Amino acid sequence: MKKSIYNKTGTRQLIDSGFKEFDRQTNCISTGNCLCNTQASSFIRPWSLRECNGYTFPEGQLMNYDLKQFHRFAIPERIKRVIRNKDRTDSVILYMFHTTSRDGYVRPFGWVLTTRGHDLIDSCVVRERNQRYYKRRFALDEAIKYITN
Repeated sequence: MKKSIYNKTGTRQLIDSGFKEFDRQTNCISTGNCLCNTQASSFIRPWSLRECNGYTFPEGQLMNYDLKQFHRFAIPERIKRVIRNKDRTDSVILYMFHTTSRDGYVRPFGWVLTTRGHDLIDSCVVRERNQRYYKRRFALDEAIKYITN
């Protein structure tokens, strides 16, 4: 994993990906459960996990709870397929990287899926109409360096 470097006051992580909007808005890129200016991430439990804090739930309920914060965004199908695979027995970490427009609209541009041990499973760049793909790919590639082995 790449070591984070912060500004002099320690309030913002310095990123140089080439995607100026993302670089300027990023205050932190971190592993695991995280909600930052340009990142939302969460551990996603497997479909078959039913027990939590001494309670038993129906299959899939805990996984769906973990995915709840991402429901208003379109998770790419190939990432969803891995997450919803009923044969999966270990938790994974889902990362969504985004920018925020001036009017507060969150625009996801990249999704990353890793194992609990921070090994990369898959990544995907999402591009809205009339957006440049390459700067988003460069930003996602830079972010991946901070969250994977």
